[in-house]
Amino acid sequence: MLIAYSTVPNFVAWRNNKGSWFIEALCDALKKYGYVHDLLTILTLVNHKVAIEFESNAADPKKNKKKQIPCITSMLTRFVKFEKKN
Repeated sequence: MLIAYSTVPNFVAWRNNKGSWFIEALCDALKKYGYVHDLLTILTLVNHKVAIEFESNAADPKKNKKKQIPCITSMLTRFVKFEKKN
């Protein structure tokens, strides 16, 4: 089983005009690395992107300059890789 959360439990998952930071980063990573890396590696790259490249920009000072880190729970015993079909 593999579970990927947009953030750790009991914390806020942020979004911008494109939508969820997590889903945006996941879609980008799948497009770029979907046939190159295994799924757990891709999710690790998503964690990095969300943690480093995103920061909230809100008028409310309490909600401004906030960060997010996704959370992966893995019980995988094998690599999960996608293959292109011709």
